[in-house]
Amino acid sequence: MPAIAPPNVAFKSNPTAYLNILRIFACLMVLTVHSGEFFYIGDKGQIIRENHVWVNNYGSFMRACVPLFVMISGYLLLPIKETASVFYKRRFTRLLIPFLFWSVMYALVPYLLGTSSISQMWHDLYIIPINFAPSAGHLWFVYMFIGVYLFIPIFSPWVQTASKRFKQFFLLIWVITLCFPYIKTIIPEVWGECFWNKYHSGYYFSGYIGYLLLGNYIKEHVTISKWGGFTVGAVLVIIGYIITNLVFSHQLPFAKDLPELELSWAFPTINVALMATGLFLIFRTISFKSAATESFFAKISGLTYGMYLAHILVLVQLAPIITNWLHHVVLIIPVLAISTFLVTYIGIKLLSYLPGSKYFVG
Repeated sequence: MPAIAPPNVAFKSNPTAYLNILRIFACLMVLTVHSGEFFYIGDKGQIIRENHVWVNNYGSFMRACVPLFVMISGYLLLPIKETASVFYKRRFTRLLIPFLFWSVMYALVPYLLGTSSISQMWHDLYIIPINFAPSAGHLWFVYMFIGVYLFIPIFSPWVQTASKRFKQFFLLIWVITLCFPYIKTIIPEVWGECFWNKYHSGYYFSGYIGYLLLGNYIKEHVTISKWGGFTVGAVLVIIGYIITNLVFSHQLPFAKDLPELELSWAFPTINVALMATGLFLIFRTISFKSAATESFFAKISGLTYGMYLAHILVLVQLAPIITNWLHHVVLIIPVLAISTFLVTYIGIKLLSYLPGSKYFVG
């Protein structure tokens, strides 16, 4: 009797698989931001204005990168499904140990390459518990995420029981605080701020916690067709980008320092939040047609934390090579970002095969 062939089972994409694509894209956005820094930040932190057009064109769009990482965490982690102790152990093992490993590398490697002194190396090592080293400015992100992760189990019970309307109330106050960077250019102190009180009325609703809740809100309460999500997302991205780009251009002629120049590039601003929300909605329309493709992007996504930690070591080596090759900023920035992404990915992928690799690739 002939064998009966099993019925073909249609592949069904994981509904959150698009987050892997979004995480990979956000990682590339970070690398593009850092590739552009060579062309508007001088050796002593002064502003370089000659290349401002393409620095602005690329950089303004890429500012949504960090908020996207926080939104992804809010989408996936809120509300938590385990006890606080289990959550902390699981998350901080993956977050802190690779962070400490690469923090040490950013102290040692410049010394070994002859670009920093032994006193600078020791300074960069002992400063780790306090703040990031000058050679590892991108690690501010990890210090921020430590705070976010610490807060998640505290925030989670409220998120689990809060109504849609209550979450909207929180997000409304948060949106108001996103406008404060602009308001403060006219009125420096708002909602009770003064030299003896730096915490305004909306302080506890401000910053990255809003992005965390926004990710959860999109998961729980935003139901929209693919076409609708793409359309709304595109509109939000365009509006946010125009504001970001125009404000940077406006600041450029008179900005005395980087904080003044990067007014619209701050992550907790209304324009960046519009772009991040729009991109999230656009990427939410993505679904996979095969398990192999979904698995491929999931594996790359799983290495993005290690890539983030390591990429500056690669970027500073590739930057002079690609700059001397291409000469023009419009080409250098994207090529440098993509090249850094690929080389860093290969390096982290190779490291991932070593025993105990989770302790340095995440």
